[in-house]
Amino acid sequence: MLKEKFEKYILPVSEKMYRYAFSILKDSETAADVVQDCLMKIWNNRMKLPEIKNYESWVMRITRNQCYDWVKTNRFTLISEKELDRIDSRNADDQLLANDHLQWLDKILKSFSEKQQEIFHLREIEEMTYQDIAEILGLSLSEVKVSLHRTRAKIRLGMQKIEQYGIAN
Repeated sequence: MLKEKFEKYILPVSEKMYRYAFSILKDSETAADVVQDCLMKIWNNRMKLPEIKNYESWVMRITRNQCYDWVKTNRFTLISEKELDRIDSRNADDQLLANDHLQWLDKILKSFSEKQQEIFHLREIEEMTYQDIAEILGLSLSEVKVSLHRTRAKIRLGMQKIEQYGIAN
């Protein structure tokens, strides 16, 4: 009798339980595990089935509680291992790409004259004003601005070539 009630009223709701668990946990494997735990819990308490008036709401409440229990006990491992691997690989890819960009930029900068390199460094790295750079290097303000403009344009062009064709210079 209890087995028939379980099969008739509880098992048909298991897909709904899974969707609800997934909406809370955001991980399919964890949601499936929680639903399995819920079904085991319901089966172990099958003696209560005759007392239940609305099976679906009872089962969904058990699912909800089981999900929140899982969240409480695993709050520091909510991101799945797959997600962590994806994040790690994305970070590693980003790091490699950033390192490549820095190497390309260094190669492009080395192709400039010493004066252009110095102006670029003082402005972009040391964040000095045009006026300060002009005073330090004994250049006019317009010479500093023109040199910096040309240097930036060459860097932009060099980086575009590298990104489009993999060619520097």
